[in-house]
Amino acid sequence: MTVTTPASSPTRPAGRRRIVIAVAACALLVALGAWIGHLYGGMIDLRVYRMGGSVLLHGDSLYDAKLPGGSNLPFTYPPFSAIAMVPLAAVPWGVALVAWTTLSVLCITALWRTSLTKTFWSFFTKRKRTAVLAALTALSLLLEPVWQTIQFGQINLLLTAMILLDLVRPNDARLRGFWLGVTIGVKLTPLPLLALLVVTKQWRALRNAVLGLLATMAIGFAVVPNQSWRYWTDVILDANRVGGLTYTGNQSFNGFLHRIGDEAGWVQPTWFVLSAVFGLVVLWLARKYWLADERVTAISVMALAVLYASPISWSHHWVWIIPLGVSLIRGVNRWWGLNPAVVTGVLFYGLFVLRSIWWVPYRDDRELDWSFWQSIPGNSHLIVGLIAFALLIVTSRSLPKPSAPAADQQA
Repeated sequence: MTVTTPASSPTRPAGRRRIVIAVAACALLVALGAWIGHLYGGMIDLRVYRMGGSVLLHGDSLYDAKLPGGSNLPFTYPPFSAIAMVPLAAVPWGVALVAWTTLSVLCITALWRTSLTKTFWSFFTKRKRTAVLAALTALSLLLEPVWQTIQFGQINLLLTAMILLDLVRPNDARLRGFWLGVTIGVKLTPLPLLALLVVTKQWRALRNAVLGLLATMAIGFAVVPNQSWRYWTDVILDANRVGGLTYTGNQSFNGFLHRIGDEAGWVQPTWFVLSAVFGLVVLWLARKYWLADERVTAISVMALAVLYASPISWSHHWVWIIPLGVSLIRGVNRWWGLNPAVVTGVLFYGLFVLRSIWWVPYRDDRELDWSFWQSIPGNSHLIVGLIAFALLIVTSRSLPKPSAPAADQQA
């Protein structure tokens, strides 16, 4: 019997080589860009991550350690995060910086590739798709949240890509939802996204997400049991470890209200009620988009709820604007047509390129003295996000009638 080799198999090694070459080229550009941009002396959050990994390597106390050099920043994430950072702590600073930043840049590419529809990509050949993705990735560095993530060495792009790529997969995809759970175990902020799985009856994905979270906790307790116990019973409740609430970089309802009322008694109850009401509206809208098979939009809308309702949402957490902007363009195009959609996209992304939250006095509680007109650019992420949310509500009227949730109910 003659055995035939699949026609596609000879191209696989070539495809892998192209991927390796592309990643190597990206790393080279990152190394050069970091040198030109003087990033080797910065990236303070990446330094904190490496500190966490280094502390574990040396057997010291993770949540008593402070970053040397005057900043005295503590490690605020769950123990699993520090365990995951051990490889970065084990290599020289330059290697860690280039590897970490390259991964973040590749995540930008993945976000665009996933957010833009198959219809969009069908207009391009494979070579042109690569060029378009490269251009979009480079232009994304102009966006305030993206650049902040890069220059701080933050983890946001990686977590956003993990969540989006995990949840857009078909319902029967193996371990779908698991990586959402892992991201929660790395950094607790994605936790509210579990509500999307509940309201859309994605029980299998919900189970996998819980298993992913429990796996990270189990690894933490297995490697550093005492520090894991301390985190989950004490450190997790200490909001003072993550910075000032009034700082303009905190683009959340809580930050906005504290900039108005500082420590007034009405601030916390108002934040709670406002976040709860907004969260319920978001759940309704996200479910509507999910049932219309607009998964990227549904996930992006849920991310908005996280950004607004979290006690602290630093501006670099807003990297969700990449898929959110694509969702907004799609909605406007469906409702009003192509030209308004293009204008909407230019305005939406352009406002984040302007970085207007930094146009006004900030730090040292100078935000408490803003005038009304200063508060507009100072809260511009929140304002633009609310406008986008309102437009997504309006354009949701053009969605097809919702169907029953797709079967995802086996345990």
